[in-house]
Amino acid sequence: MAKRDKKWEPAYFTVEASLILPITMFLTVIMIFLAFYSYDRCILEHSAYEAALRGTGSHIQTAEEAGEQARIAAGRLVDGKLIAIRDYCYDIDVNANQVTVIYHCAVNMPFIAWIGEDVLGADMTLNISRSAMRHRPVRIIRSCRVLNKYCSDS
Repeated sequence: MAKRDKKWEPAYFTVEASLILPITMFLTVIMIFLAFYSYDRCILEHSAYEAALRGTGSHIQTAEEAGEQARIAAGRLVDGKLIAIRDYCYDIDVNANQVTVIYHCAVNMPFIAWIGEDVLGADMTLNISRSAMRHRPVRIIRSCRVLNKYCSDS
């Protein structure tokens, strides 16, 4: 029987693989959590604006009604849609001209939250605020009549 020539792999390949694989896995997990964060942030921004819009309907007469409509919408719009954010709260601010919805939550990303809060001292909370102007049907109708009159005169 002939003796087979054994080819030996260099040992540096094993060492490099043992260093590169954990780094690659770590970066992959971080990218997945960043995708969850981006998705949740988009949902919160959209929900804040939509809740503010629901409080500005032309059928709403008082600030209390506007605040109640926005409060109902703010709770329902994000319920069951968030992936990474669990604990959130919201504030509704209604004045004569606009409705503002503000969501408050803490960013819950493993390792990134630890680095941000403990090592860098960064605030890992998310405050998203969106406003919508309250409709004034009488003013809008008068403005449209002025525009129609101006357009018909030309």
